[in-house]
Amino acid sequence: MLILKPPPTQFSPFNGVFSRALIFLLFVVGAICLGCNKEKTPGIEGMVFIPPGEFVIGSSEKDTDSLSAEFGAREKFFENEGPPRKIFQKGYYIDKYEVTNKDYKLFVSKTDYMVPAKWKGESYGEGRGLHPVSNVSWFDANSYCKWAGKRLPSEEEWEKAVRGPSGNIFPWGNEFSLSKANLNKGDTVPVGSIPEDRSFYGVYDMAGNLKEWTSSWYKPYPDSTLKSEYFGEKFKVIRGAAGNIIGHYNLPKIFSRSSYRAFFFLNGKVNDIGFRCAKGL
Repeated sequence: MLILKPPPTQFSPFNGVFSRALIFLLFVVGAICLGCNKEKTPGIEGMVFIPPGEFVIGSSEKDTDSLSAEFGAREKFFENEGPPRKIFQKGYYIDKYEVTNKDYKLFVSKTDYMVPAKWKGESYGEGRGLHPVSNVSWFDANSYCKWAGKRLPSEEEWEKAVRGPSGNIFPWGNEFSLSKANLNKGDTVPVGSIPEDRSFYGVYDMAGNLKEWTSSWYKPYPDSTLKSEYFGEKFKVIRGAAGNIIGHYNLPKIFSRSSYRAFFFLNGKVNDIGFRCAKGL
């Protein structure tokens, strides 16, 4: 059979202007697809991905009712939260729940690490496996996160995870509600058991249950004029509120706010401080 070839002058889509246009179009489509793939981050079991972007950290609230003096606080409420500023935060993962007693026991059994002081031997107590672990120092929390292939979140990461893209004052929005978090039960509850204490991104128990360690030193925010004897690389920032576990003064409307900052010494171990881990990309 005779097969005829097109003459050299016949139009072909792979020649001339059309060819260059096609190549350019394929390049653009490929670049777009590559960008799409970068946005698709792999899921990590038990963690939530917080996307990159700007958010406002801190607050401009004032202690107009002099509650700090009334309750004998070491520093005036709100002062260390300002001035608020917009920052860019890279994408990262953060644990969906606080680290539980069950999680921590696995760590202890695998590494022969010391158990929390309130445990009886290696037992955290019947029915408390899904309660968040407490009585752990910053060093303990840091060691656990490293063992798990993670790290403690910075306070910036912690605050972005709870505030969401709308800058919520509380995980659920801007109106305080005592019933939407474990703020006054006098004990912990199983993680994730209060569905309202859930941030926009799906992170639980950031308003209540336990206060949480971060990786950040307690320092003033940029452009702050506040002076404090506690600033410096002496204390680590803790975030969030607890369920009135220790029994001293409790101001849940203040402590459960997304921007609330407290601090504690690194080897301190108390009933109302726990932690969760984070992980970079």
